[in-house]
Amino acid sequence: MKLLVDQEAFPETPLTIAMVQYPPGAQGPFHFHRKTTEIYFVLSGELTPTVEGRRYRVKRGQLLYIPPGKEHRAANRGKGACRFMTINTPLAEDVPELRVRETWKKVNRRKSLKGSKRNGNTIP
Repeated sequence: MKLLVDQEAFPETPLTIAMVQYPPGAQGPFHFHRKTTEIYFVLSGELTPTVEGRRYRVKRGQLLYIPPGKEHRAANRGKGACRFMTINTPLAEDVPELRVRETWKKVNRRKSLKGSKRNGNTIP
């Protein structure tokens, strides 16, 4: 994960934007945000996020809008790499940025140990 916009870079920003690349089989941890909306926007490949137990298929150029309070995670169940952006607003006060960074470091570490190199969806 590469943070593009956060309070460290832009102290008064109300959001975070990150670029993420998942190799085939990669997935993040299930989590939710009490007050934060999250959006996944797929740049290449295909993302298969799960929200509240329902699996979605999000292709290149599509997005998935996840309202606050919905348990979710992103996953790549395809055969190729998936690049996507994740946008969170307002800043996730219930998930401090430092903890998010540490979680992604662990996810990236696990992937490397395994040898891994506006047409959208809205969740009601």
